[in-house]
Amino acid sequence: MSNGSPGRHSNKAFSIGSDDGENENVFVEETSTPPKTPLGTLLTNCTEQSPLILPMPTRPRLEDSPVAEHDHHIVVDVFTVNNDDGTWKQASRFARYEEDCEGFDNHLGRPHVPCIPMGTYDALKMVTAKSILFPKVQYESLDEFVNFLETKIVDPDVPKLGEKIAKLINDRIAEIEKMRPLHQRNSSSTQSLDASNPQTISTVGIFPRSLLSAPNNLGSLAHHPMRRLPTSHSGLRFGSSFLPQQPVVSQLEPVIWDEDNEISMLVAGEIPHVNVCRFIAIRFVETTAMEKIFPNMTNVRHLFFLIGPALENVTYLDLGRALASVVSNPPATTTFDQLKSPDSITKAIERFLAGTVVIAPGRIDNKNLVRSDLIRKLVNMQGEKTETKIVHPKDVDVERNATKKAEEAEDKPFRLFSGVTSDLRNRAKHYFSDYRDGFNISIFTVVFYMFCVTVVPTLTFGAIMGAGTSGLLAVKECLVSQALSGLIWSVLSCQPLLVMSPTGPFLVFEKALFKFTDQNDMDFLEVRFYTGIFLFFISIVGAATNCAHLIHYVTIYTEDIFCALISLIFFSEVVEFIHLQEEHNSIENLKYYIENAANCTVTEVKDCALSRPNTFLLQLIMVVVSIAIFHYLRQVSRSTFFGRTFRNLCKNFGGIFAVIAVSIAYRILFQNVGVAVVDIPVAVGQSRPFDGIFVIPSAPPTASTLTIALISSILLFVLIFVETEIPEQMALREGRKLKKGGGLHWDLIVVGFCTLVSSVLGLPWMCPAAVQSLAHITSLTEYKKSAPGVPSRISHVIEQRVSGMVTYLLLGTFAILGHFLAIPAATIFGVFFYLGVRNLEGSKMILRLKLCFLPSKYRGSHKFLEIAPFYTIQIYTVIQYLIAGAMFAAKSSKIGGLLFPLFIVSNAIFVKHGLSVIFDKELLEALDSEDHDNDDADRDNEENPEDFYQNTRIPV
Repeated sequence: MSNGSPGRHSNKAFSIGSDDGENENVFVEETSTPPKTPLGTLLTNCTEQSPLILPMPTRPRLEDSPVAEHDHHIVVDVFTVNNDDGTWKQASRFARYEEDCEGFDNHLGRPHVPCIPMGTYDALKMVTAKSILFPKVQYESLDEFVNFLETKIVDPDVPKLGEKIAKLINDRIAEIEKMRPLHQRNSSSTQSLDASNPQTISTVGIFPRSLLSAPNNLGSLAHHPMRRLPTSHSGLRFGSSFLPQQPVVSQLEPVIWDEDNEISMLVAGEIPHVNVCRFIAIRFVETTAMEKIFPNMTNVRHLFFLIGPALENVTYLDLGRALASVVSNPPATTTFDQLKSPDSITKAIERFLAGTVVIAPGRIDNKNLVRSDLIRKLVNMQGEKTETKIVHPKDVDVERNATKKAEEAEDKPFRLFSGVTSDLRNRAKHYFSDYRDGFNISIFTVVFYMFCVTVVPTLTFGAIMGAGTSGLLAVKECLVSQALSGLIWSVLSCQPLLVMSPTGPFLVFEKALFKFTDQNDMDFLEVRFYTGIFLFFISIVGAATNCAHLIHYVTIYTEDIFCALISLIFFSEVVEFIHLQEEHNSIENLKYYIENAANCTVTEVKDCALSRPNTFLLQLIMVVVSIAIFHYLRQVSRSTFFGRTFRNLCKNFGGIFAVIAVSIAYRILFQNVGVAVVDIPVAVGQSRPFDGIFVIPSAPPTASTLTIALISSILLFVLIFVETEIPEQMALREGRKLKKGGGLHWDLIVVGFCTLVSSVLGLPWMCPAAVQSLAHITSLTEYKKSAPGVPSRISHVIEQRVSGMVTYLLLGTFAILGHFLAIPAATIFGVFFYLGVRNLEGSKMILRLKLCFLPSKYRGSHKFLEIAPFYTIQIYTVIQYLIAGAMFAAKSSKIGGLLFPLFIVSNAIFVKHGLSVIFDKELLEALDSEDHDNDDADRDNEENPEDFYQNTRIPV
């Protein structure tokens, strides 16, 4: 029978450890210190996980439990005893998941779900039925402990059992002492290899491995003095014979993911002159460090011995792995903390097996027959069943309580500004701490990250907005507006972690408003001036009437259509740019260029518009290359190539890397080819028809101007309402661990005030951007370290106002000094195109479109597929696509573009009253809600870092 990682038992039944709900006295939760480096806060926000991830439930521990006050995991290190010389070798480590010892240097491998034959557990129950237990052992010294083993361990079936176990301990001590000279750090690599060095000669012929090879080089020995230099297994000949191989001594690696873990040591193996298997369990009263037996390990709580004669059908390693899988499983923690009787251990094993998912025995010829997603789903269902039986006295169901509070608020008599006063009262007590908490060294990393995250979209929106408004609102104006609005937001808002930025909906509305005013001979900036005034008063009225609760009418159905519409607009802007460049620099035959060049005299060269085909080709290539760089950097971040730090850099800075790489390549290789560039003017408003920084109407407003401004302000308020409230609610989700609250009502007034200031100064309108806001919150999130294979959990978020302020100041500085840069517009539009693609990720209507092209057995386990036939789902999806297409067509019309915000309102009404006539209520709830049954999406979220675009349905 083999032993090891998953897949080794192809012809045996094997099991996946799961939660057991009968024991309700266990509470396990990861607790550890946050990352110590500033870069760690930013770059460790995503975790690598095994394909099969089982949830680790949190459960309350009884007050009379004999464990320490802090909650902990039981980590079990499994050792085997060599039959020939009695040496110990570490075989694996269990922290609910297993890490096998691999390689010639005996290092711990990647965590995985342990797969163990079911027959091994039956044999284990037989062995543990006659366990010898010592539940309260006081460890004073090693000598006294060895004497305790010799005198106290007595078994009538095994004469002198205590002396045999004491001999195992003494042999282990002698083995460690024998190898201790090799553990000493030499002063230099030359000394360690010098044949004249007597210490080297006396090491039983050991020729050390290359001292330059990590992690076993001399530098590492300073931190791990007990780690020896392993011998080479490469077959190197020294003289006329192979170098002798020294027996490998297992060197334990400290459990660094949680310093408060209690550690159990399990020694299993065959020993001579013992005719029956015995399990001896020793629990120390206090955790101890047994350096002479287990170097580098502290907090040792249990010491287990699983010994006996040679076995025919099972190995001691298999028995040890099976026992370790039980001990490290949360439901069994209390049993091994108390060690009441052998019967309790047997029952713990039986409870463990009761919640175990079993795969039938037999040869598995196709790896697809063992589907990890189905195994994980079944195990998670088992865990959910057990968790529903447990009451968590300290935990609070935030969503359910929030719903209750909302219902109670509706029952209360209406009062103006009640929501605003509540927001201000809750946040005012944290206002000064927002500044104190901002003086953190990790803020510098966050500021740099947020500057890179926000500057590329702002440049893109500014370039497109400048083209759509004849230069009135361009790149310079966007940067200044973002810096000014952001500073106002950082000082006045109740949720300063949200990021003010230009967004796609605002871009569409600004361009539509300019097009409408231009066609009707109206002053664009003047209309915006009055629109900002009206909007500010509307936002006050909306906040006073507590309109924030209306956001629940904007469901996933509407959000998906909105995302699709904005992505189509992004794509159309890029196609329009490429088409415009092709028109100005068309590709024709040679005769065409000869005839055009002949018409240009020497004196008319400056006025002669010669077509430049290289310009169009180069810009088309730059768009494609920018998309490719952005895309493949993201693929690297989701792969296993390189280290985690580099992968997170690729994920977080993919857009700006693409812009920088293409811009540098253009400056070095193709500078002589003229292309369209995005430059930042020296002054603001160079295309304005007036001087000064304020928009001052030249005459009293006309009735038509005020009417258009009023209608525009109402439509703009719809956009502001959606773009503000959804990021606010996303930030306040319980999973993000924000403690200081937000401002669903007050922040509407702050956005209205920012819009008023931007209108008076003739700057683009800004609002909270969902993607950048989530990126900001995540970069300020610090995580608890967790066991290998277990997803990291959020410890807390650094809630403050300083990072936002400094980021906006940097953007303002860039707006002032950035005129030295001229970025090729093609690379900006390439990034813009890919943002549109990423904006569709996570869209349910895209998911349902994919299902149309899949056979039924590959469509996954979605709840809506279990409720209705697939053609009904297709009808629902077709309606969505028809609405999105109609909206995109209407957007291009004279009035449709201006009425763009009403699409959100009309969709909300249609979902509420229209779809309910066509589809069943239960089906609508399944289609218009989060798809928790999507195994593919769950697996993607587990194996890959968090993607802000995929988790944000409201577009950028």
